[in-house]
Amino acid sequence: MSTVPSTYETTRLRDGVVSFGAHAFPHEALGDDTVVIRPDHMGICRADVKEILGSRDVPEDRGPLFGHELVGSVFFAGSRSGFEAGDTVTLNPNITPHRTTGFAEYVFVRGSKEQLEQAVVRVPGPYDGKDVWMPEPFACIVHALRKLLELTGLDSLGGKRVGIVGAGCAGLMFAMYARHLGASVTVFNRGGVRRAFAREQGILAADEIRPLSEAGAYPDAFDVVVVAPTVATAELLETAGRLARDGAVVLVYGGTRKGDRFPGGPVDVDAVRRGELLTWVDHAGKRLGVSGAYGCFKEDYEEGFRLRAEYPEAFPLDRLVSRRIPLDEFPDFVMDIAAGRTDPPGKVLVEAAPRA
Repeated sequence: MSTVPSTYETTRLRDGVVSFGAHAFPHEALGDDTVVIRPDHMGICRADVKEILGSRDVPEDRGPLFGHELVGSVFFAGSRSGFEAGDTVTLNPNITPHRTTGFAEYVFVRGSKEQLEQAVVRVPGPYDGKDVWMPEPFACIVHALRKLLELTGLDSLGGKRVGIVGAGCAGLMFAMYARHLGASVTVFNRGGVRRAFAREQGILAADEIRPLSEAGAYPDAFDVVVVAPTVATAELLETAGRLARDGAVVLVYGGTRKGDRFPGGPVDVDAVRRGELLTWVDHAGKRLGVSGAYGCFKEDYEEGFRLRAEYPEAFPLDRLVSRRIPLDEFPDFVMDIAAGRTDPPGKVLVEAAPRA
């Protein structure tokens, strides 16, 4: 282990305000059941923004997410942690031992060896600044489509038509993985900036990305419709219902809140999403499956690593990065996102200060 500092820089989220500053390094936290990670890169997730705004229901079994996308190295590993200093790791926030925010010079994760084995995921191979991507959001997409196949009893999406509402990072990763599983994809997005970003980065072909306003030209066109925006609003769910053919499945991935209903019926989409269920509804003269996926597991990270290594052309995840900012600029930047003053496409990475 390197020399333990007396202070470290971290962010704090309190009462909807993000601050940044130096704090005393908690030497007493370096216990046998603790892993301390020094991040190299952190990703800004829309869930981070929702927690700033107070618009995310925080489940008791998983806790807050603020600062959960990261890749770094183990700075300190307790004797009962199962890790070693220098291990390259990422974080699975769906397993919630005690931890501090990832938007910091050091992240403290404490739990049983079994919890740490699931929450702190080893990253295989070299991970340098030339080919950087965030494993956590991709693991969630991998989990979501694997869960869809499980719920529907399908072996693949070969020959299926998949419509995706939303061209944020989640929507674009859904498109990558659905294509890999054999589907044809069409992504709909309201704003032109994200549509242009997807084309310019070579993530989607011109005929695979359409304005959301054109969704009406695709009635009953898709076997699977994924609702991927930050919030799965009633309007977007209604759009998904129109895009879906009779017998299709609508996969709700975007954020929901307790009590949200699928339009025109009693189905609680929040319960479906968080419970990873599949239920059938009658909607606008069609029989539709409504399904959901929530979070991911260690094996989803490992499958994501395998896919990225074996099929790099199918998963150009580094192209999702649209901007990099230093850690000390993060509070102002994320508060601008929360206030609606900026809305960057792709993934914004927060970079830790260079190592001494």
